[in-house]
Amino acid sequence: MFSNPFSPIFGGKPDVFFGRERILNLFDHAMIDVGSDDRAIFITGTRGSGKTALLEQLSIRATAKKRKVIDLGPENTIEQLIYSLTGYDEVTKTVSLQTVLLKACANYKKGILVTVDEIQKVPIEDVSSLCNAFQMASRKGYDIMLAVAGLPYGYSEIIKHEGCTYLRRATHEELGLFSWDEAEQSFNSIFSEIKGLTVAQAIVEKLNQASYGHPYIMQLLGYHLILHINDHVSGKKHDVTEEETQYAIDKAIFAYEQRALKPLLDELPSSEKSYLVKMSECLSPDRLAETSEIARKLGVTQNKVSKPRANLINHGIIASPEHGKVMFCIPYLADYVKKDEYISDAITVARQRRV
Repeated sequence: MFSNPFSPIFGGKPDVFFGRERILNLFDHAMIDVGSDDRAIFITGTRGSGKTALLEQLSIRATAKKRKVIDLGPENTIEQLIYSLTGYDEVTKTVSLQTVLLKACANYKKGILVTVDEIQKVPIEDVSSLCNAFQMASRKGYDIMLAVAGLPYGYSEIIKHEGCTYLRRATHEELGLFSWDEAEQSFNSIFSEIKGLTVAQAIVEKLNQASYGHPYIMQLLGYHLILHINDHVSGKKHDVTEEETQYAIDKAIFAYEQRALKPLLDELPSSEKSYLVKMSECLSPDRLAETSEIARKLGVTQNKVSKPRANLINHGIIASPEHGKVMFCIPYLADYVKKDEYISDAITVARQRRV
């Protein structure tokens, strides 16, 4: 059996992390340079772009430097931070975060790193409290760092809030797709560590093409490939075949549709779903769609579709690279919206039963 280092855990910590070297190097330098502008980082990206995994890498690196690291989620963020700094539940409602943070900074000589995942779900008042506390700690010259991650629309909402100046000045890192070379290097690096397995360059290129450089899809592809091989290969050495690769691609894409695309569409209002469907029908060979053509297919004026278009852009689902044109930002979504499968199972059954 061959080791399987790939772990497609959606929103979790993968066993193997690849890419984002520039951001990691930037963070490493900021840990040394107290005056660095990169001591506050705001990471954004669509689902599966690796936000949570990157936050975990920052935590690991800070821990290795003996920093006090506090990793938080969107639930009761301020209370959890105060508790992590004090250890006492009863003080969370009687003292301010700023007071606790300043005292903690004085005690932790190696510095503090706080990470917050899914920042868009944190009440804006709590984000403001967090910013004010960190602003004061920075003003006092303490060795403190903050890294937050969230969906694209969360960034625009937070930085325009009057009480969130600290994050408005933070380094903004948008996690996009890996380039062809970055994805190829990552695949080669991981496969080279699997003892006894030979993966030809043509196979790597096939996987690279199927992944579109999307971190989560890359994890799925590698995972299903090794899983499939282990199911039918008993030897200690094996050369990956084209058939095995295609099987893994089919399984990975199906899993991606069910775990990523279906939940994404289930959360969208009908107007935005309809926009995506018509947009997919208007794509030109260069994968761009005319906004006027989308409106025409919907049977409305362009003004009528400006709101759903803007919302889809704010959520990082589509983009407008040229005036009057839009493009999909999420792999496989253009084809998936044409399928009936994205409709929830409950709705499908209800329609079949003619409720």
